[in-house]
Amino acid sequence: MANIFSSTALAATLPLCVSALSPTMTLADDWSYMDDRSTPQKLVESYYYAISNKFYVQAYSYFQPDQAPANFQEWVDGYADTDSVEVKFGTTNPDPGAGQIYWALPVALAATQTDGSTKVFTGCYEIHMTNLGMQTDLPYQPMGIVSAKLNETNEPFSQVKPGSC
Repeated sequence: MANIFSSTALAATLPLCVSALSPTMTLADDWSYMDDRSTPQKLVESYYYAISNKFYVQAYSYFQPDQAPANFQEWVDGYADTDSVEVKFGTTNPDPGAGQIYWALPVALAATQTDGSTKVFTGCYEIHMTNLGMQTDLPYQPMGIVSAKLNETNEPFSQVKPGSC
């Protein structure tokens, strides 16, 4: 999990929630999948669901336009050894202004590697959405990831908590 992006830190500290995102086998007759952009937490949960299932095009789509890593293949290669990801969230509050809404979302991640080892990260995702009432031109732009800053930690995932952004 070598993908680390810089972020503008916005203040936020709130309670913790946990989500485990296990890989699933998707078959042609199984149309279940996760794609939820209704809250910052659901967006990041959907992102790691896609990563855990090797749905890299879907995961890449969670970035805001012009905010995704420049080289798609290098970004995909950064997840080559990632088998699944579990994520804990600190809650965040919207920071609205001038028709734009931003969230600074604290996270803690446990990335299980293909060799069975686990890497633990803490950090912050910056999430953005244009106010729905301000979107009058096509195409519609959903909530998306602007950036993330993640740092590996030696703390066990069971003890690590998302910090503040």
